[in-house]
Amino acid sequence: MAVIVKSTGKALPKRRVTNDELPKELETNDEWIASHTGIRSRYIAGEGETCAALGAEACRSALKAAGIAASGVGLIICATATPDNSGFPSAACVIQAALGATNAVCFDVTAACSGFLYAMDIATSMMERSGYKYALIVGAEVLSRICDWKDRTSCILFGDGAGAALLERCDATEGAGIGSFVSGSDGTGGNALYVDRTGVMKMDGHAIYTFAVKIITEIIKELMERENLRPEDVDYFVCHQANERILSAAAKRLELDFSKFFITLDEYGNTSSASIPLTLADMDSQGLLKKGTTIVTAAFGAGLTWAGTVIRF
Repeated sequence: MAVIVKSTGKALPKRRVTNDELPKELETNDEWIASHTGIRSRYIAGEGETCAALGAEACRSALKAAGIAASGVGLIICATATPDNSGFPSAACVIQAALGATNAVCFDVTAACSGFLYAMDIATSMMERSGYKYALIVGAEVLSRICDWKDRTSCILFGDGAGAALLERCDATEGAGIGSFVSGSDGTGGNALYVDRTGVMKMDGHAIYTFAVKIITEIIKELMERENLRPEDVDYFVCHQANERILSAAAKRLELDFSKFFITLDEYGNTSSASIPLTLADMDSQGLLKKGTTIVTAAFGAGLTWAGTVIRF
């Protein structure tokens, strides 16, 4: 048996904000932001565009793409760092109610930008042990609500959105499926990226950059060794979309072709746990996740946390 990515979906707020549309008080511009981060726009949630609402929309899209009824889903895991309340009901339970997925077990995972891959690892294990046929995993964030909009070093980076994947437990076919996982945490680095008592995000950009380049390099190297993959065996590297310079530096250290690193941060900015599933959904819509495609994923986030996996289609 294997667990495969059956379909993907995404949801974005209506409001798209380009670099030029950011508050003038930030005293920055498109040229500086794009050259230093690769980001040119992001989506900002408005009234009614909650974490759970965006997550439910992304899940609906994934179910529709697969032609699967919500009642057939046995598990829903929502990865989020920005739930709509203090913790309960979970965003996953709110999503379940919105979908009518009455047979699903539901809970949230908090691992910041690594959360979606944590959710994938958990879902894969639970599907194999408990026999669920289908599981929805979703990363959903409204980071704009915890940004300090007076801090131009951080608020320019983040955006809102949701991405989902429908997983299916099925007979293995020609090696397709979710492979090895790498994950870890380092709580001693928690002060590099955190939300303070006022509910505002604080970040040590230099510390995060240094950590990110190092851990992305290590994750990809370890996964390729575990799965006996050569660079030519990998079609795409799908990494957390935080800063293009981070990905470029990691590719250089690994001596990998940077063109294989699929980039969506130019459009979405850093969407934390939604980053990787949004990227997968865009690749899917472009017909890139076809039979025989192999991708290596890697993420890093507050905590500090990290995770990665190999997915064969």
